[in-house]
Amino acid sequence: MGEKYVIYRDLVADSRSDVRNETGSEAKADYGGDLAKDTGVDLNAGAVEVAGKESVDREVGVDLNDAGGEQLDSVLENFREDNWNDLSLEDQKQSMTDLAACVASDTGNNNPPEIVFRNDMNDGEYGGYNPETNTLEINENMLDDSAEAADTVAHEMWHAHQQQCAMDPASEKGREYQEGFDNYISPEYDFEGYENQMVEAEAREYAQGFKDKLKDNGGI
Repeated sequence: MGEKYVIYRDLVADSRSDVRNETGSEAKADYGGDLAKDTGVDLNAGAVEVAGKESVDREVGVDLNDAGGEQLDSVLENFREDNWNDLSLEDQKQSMTDLAACVASDTGNNNPPEIVFRNDMNDGEYGGYNPETNTLEINENMLDDSAEAADTVAHEMWHAHQQQCAMDPASEKGREYQEGFDNYISPEYDFEGYENQMVEAEAREYAQGFKDKLKDNGGI
C-alpha cells in the first residue's frame, strides 16, 4: 500500500496535527517502550451496535443526532466535562473504547483497530492510527481534555475507516483513499498541503461533529 507510516495526532500547529512517521519496510509506532506492558482492547470482541448505518461508502457529514441514538448519547455523556473529571483513568479509557466501538459501527468498519493505551508517548501527542498493525494508540497522559479525547478517537477511527475502504479496489471512494495515502503529505514538509488533503480534511470534519454534539449538549 505504498509508503508505510503511522499517523499521529498531537498538539503541534493547530492541535489536530497528524504527523506521519516513516519507518521503512516495517511500520510500527515509534514511541519506544514495551507494548507488552500496554493495555490493548480488541473492538472485534465487543462492538457497540449503532443502528441505521449500512455501508462504508458513506458521506462524512453524518447527523450525529441520528447516529446511534440513545447508545451514542449514553457514551458521550461520560465526555461531558463535569462527568469526565470525576472519572478514574480506567473509566476514561473505557469511555474512549466505547466511543471507538460506536464509531466502528457507525462507519461500518468490520475490522476495527485494537485500542492500545500508552504512557510512554511524547508530550503533546494525543495518539495515532497505525494501518500496518491496525491499532489505535492513545496517550493516556493526554486525557485531561474530554473534548480532545473524543476528537482523537473519532479522527483516528475515521482514518481506520478510510484504510478499510482503500482495501477494496472495486470501490471508487476506496481508490481515492488509496491514492491519498500513497501520496500522503506530512505537515512538517507542507502544513497547508497536509491540512487540505482529502484524507485529513475528512477526518477533521467527522471528528468535529462529535465535539459539536458535546458543545450542543453543554459538555464543553
